[in-house]
Amino acid sequence: MQASGAKGRESDPRFQRSLDALLGAVTALVDAGPIQQISITRIVEAAGVTRPTFYQHFPDVPTAAQRAALARLDGIFPETLPLPPEAVVSAALLSARIEAHAMPVLEHLYAHRDFYVRVVDGAASAGFFDELVGFVAAHLLPESLDLLARSGTARRQDLIAVLAGGNMWMVVRWLRGGCIEAPAELARRMSGIVAALVQ
Repeated sequence: MQASGAKGRESDPRFQRSLDALLGAVTALVDAGPIQQISITRIVEAAGVTRPTFYQHFPDVPTAAQRAALARLDGIFPETLPLPPEAVVSAALLSARIEAHAMPVLEHLYAHRDFYVRVVDGAASAGFFDELVGFVAAHLLPESLDLLARSGTARRQDLIAVLAGGNMWMVVRWLRGGCIEAPAELARRMSGIVAALVQ
């Protein structure tokens, strides 16, 4: 009963509009300052919605910040073109594809570093990192999945989880360390590590 009710609300255009307004408000507020300084009152005023509407979508500010971060990331990942049937699986091919796929994502993270660091430092939880690993596995490494499937690598899903988790922590450390390394250099390092691990 509750599940069907929730599904009904999510298909309501008003529900989606209020969610979009809240996510936009949270994103702007986290861009401007630490999450600890953001109240539900500030969010609903910025979004132009009521406090009960906020609670229809989120239990608290940290959860809203997590959702805003994932929403901001969604759509950043470029589409990966399928490999031609005659392509030879190799470390060089995998490295080149991952580097090209990672670059626009790292450039986005670099441009919005303060936002993502504030979410990691002020709103992250074990559940959020678990969701983020799944998100990275599904978006950042589709070419790895493709190549691993074709190469018959054992324990494919476990390897993908390790690759996604490792890449995620590399990026988090990079962001929190001030992004001293250029996005292109980090993309090269990440792609090289992944290519070496799957061979």
